Amino acid sequence: MKYTEKLKQQGFEILITKDCEDDKGYDLYIKIKKEESFSETFYSMSHSKGFYFTNDHTDCSGDGCDWDFDVEKIICDYLGVEKLKEIG
Repeated sequence: MKYTEKLKQQGFEILITKDCEDDKGYDLYIKIKKEESFSETFYSMSHSKGFYFTNDHTDCSGDGCDWDFDVEKIICDYLGVEKLKEIG
């Protein structure tokens, strides 16, 4: 959780929501917030740990539209893996 903890120490709030689970996988929504600004990204994850089908930036507001965080590192911290792999 090094990357995520670093962001939290800088005053950012990291929210991860798991949704829409089925037999193939689930969706993760990652929202990074600071004051009134935010950036949100979506990942469609496989049940195989560390594998994903697709990802996309979904929404932002204020300064969050200009942030350039490594969301993949946040997910890696969350899942306890070193790298994500896309299923093609």
